[in-house]
Parts: sequence; structure tokens; C-alpha cells
Amino acid sequence: MTLRMRLGAVLAVLAAVATIATALPSPAAAVPAKKPGPVIVRDLGVQVRLVPGERMKIILPTNRTTGYTWLAEGGCCTANDLPIARVGRGTYTAPSTDLVGAPGTTRWTVVALRPGTTTITIVTRPPGAQNTMEDETLGTVTLVVMQP
Repeated sequence: MTLRMRLGAVLAVLAAVATIATALPSPAAAVPAKKPGPVIVRDLGVQVRLVPGERMKIILPTNRTTGYTWLAEGGCCTANDLPIARVGRGTYTAPSTDLVGAPGTTRWTVVALRPGTTTITIVTRPPGAQNTMEDETLGTVTLVVMQP
């Protein structure tokens, strides 16, 4: 086989590999992009930055056996009185132990709606409280919603 024939064969193989490679999906196309999950907050007194549509979950230990109620309040407002964030009702999960008086967990989901800064306040309300004057503030999360 002459050098010219060998060179022609090598070029033909390279052309075939290039054709096959362009026909295959790229690695990025093979796996769909994952949408990031919510930001998890387990400590109060922090600042979280989101863009509209993103979520954060505030997850705190709570104990329903005390009779107290835990609430997340806030999310208001822009200069036009539009909410910056929507704070969902807390969802309580009982402890995974049979230990009497063990704390469970309450999770609140906060959805960023529009740019601005707001404060989410976590309060406890004693049993039988008739008004918010008896609420005790446990702490806050500062939420900064940025332009997308």
C-alpha cells in the first residue's frame, strides 16, 4: 500500500469518526438540566437572596406538646404595596421517636414574587392567646429578592 493510499484511508476514517461524533447528542443534551431546589434555612438571623420564582424553606424544631403555636409572618411589600414574597402555612412533622415531649419540625415555604427586601419573622403564640400582643418573636430571616 502506497503512502498516498494510507493517507487516503486515514482521512476516510477521520471523516467517518467526525460524522458519527456530530450525530451523537452532546453530554449536556443527554441529561436535562436540573432546576435548583429551594434554599434551606435552619437558623434565624440570616439573609437569603433569591430571584422571583425561587423558593426557600425555613425548617425549625418545634414542639406542639407545649401548646404553643409557631408562625412565620412577613413578605410585604414594595412601594406599590405589592407583596415581595408569599409565606406558606407551616407544615408540622412529628418527631421520629417515642420520647415524650421530643420536638418535631415545622417547615415554611417562602416564594419570591418580585424584587425588594422583606423580613420573615418567626413567632410563637402561647396557648389560648387571643391577640398578637402575647406573641414572642424568635427571630427573623431577611429576604432580598433580586432582579432576574
